Amino acid sequence: MVDIIHYKGREICYLDVSMMSTKDIQKIEEEMDRAKKLIATKPPKSAFMITNVTNVIFNSQMSELFKEYANHNTPYVKASALVGIGGIQKVVLAAVKRLTGRDYYLANTLEEAKEWIINQ
Repeated sequence: MVDIIHYKGREICYLDVSMMSTKDIQKIEEEMDRAKKLIATKPPKSAFMITNVTNVIFNSQMSELFKEYANHNTPYVKASALVGIGGIQKVVLAAVKRLTGRDYYLANTLEEAKEWIINQ
């Protein structure tokens, strides 16, 4: 699900793919495409993003999808937080960081991520 969160004066693009797995790859890709279109309407280095990947099951196809998503969004993003990163996701994140040169705040909850975003 893609949504715009208005939180304490900030507009945040929120992509929630939590609880999805490799069988949901088409739905995840569709949601990412929606988010990419939304982010691309923002001026360079102005967008705030939160992506919730809690309990997402990763494989190589899923990893590539997330790398491409992050790479596409990098020119537009001012700050980005990830919710629910753990296990193999940390390995994927390390590769995404190398590819994009972006850093991410790792949050345990959506509320924590929103609070971090408003201070950026």
